[in-house]
Amino acid sequence: MEHLIDYSETGSRIRKQREQMGLTQEQLGEACELSASFVGHIERGSRKLSVESLYKLAAALNVSADYLLFGRMLQETSLPAEISALLQHTDSGKREQFWRTVKILASHLDEL
Repeated sequence: MEHLIDYSETGSRIRKQREQMGLTQEQLGEACELSASFVGHIERGSRKLSVESLYKLAAALNVSADYLLFGRMLQETSLPAEISALLQHTDSGKREQFWRTVKILASHLDEL
């Protein structure tokens, strides 16, 4: 059976998201009840993570488990597809800035 999950790529996405959020491995580990050492192993792809750890990491990093595992959402709703269509001719830097803004707004929806 072919391995569907590239743990090294998953770890890279976790590291990238952690760094974008300005978190250390220690802070992310604390938020997920994991040791900083284990977070480091996950980021390097040298250890496999459990479903529970994946769920905790995705929640702490404010991304989907699909994104962490595969780099994209597997089941897109019409809203993300519609937004993607609107941004398809925008350069990648501006798309990243847009998504960071959306994440910040989404985390403060209750306050609006």
